[in-house]
Amino acid sequence: MMAVTVEFLSLPNVAKIVGGKTITMDFTNQTLEELIRQVADKYGNKVRQFLLGEDGRLDMMLKVLRNKEEWIERDGMQKLLEDRDHITIMLLAAGG
Repeated sequence: MMAVTVEFLSLPNVAKIVGGKTITMDFTNQTLEELIRQVADKYGNKVRQFLLGEDGRLDMMLKVLRNKEEWIERDGMQKLLEDRDHITIMLLAAGG
């Protein structure tokens, strides 16, 4: 069993539901996509609606950062996670 930290930035509704801006999830040999689905399954429909689009994939308005240095594109969600990875899920807001 391994553990990964998941941080939610600019997602106050998700942080409120999961109990904080950062949670730790236990997993076994999972991809990033599976981890995000596991978070959605554990915390219910409201979190699922924030994290996943209608196609069941990561919402297009969200970006993922691995270990505070590697941006993971939406089509790179099959990347295997490693023990103690730090995954940041953030909403990128556009302004004008």
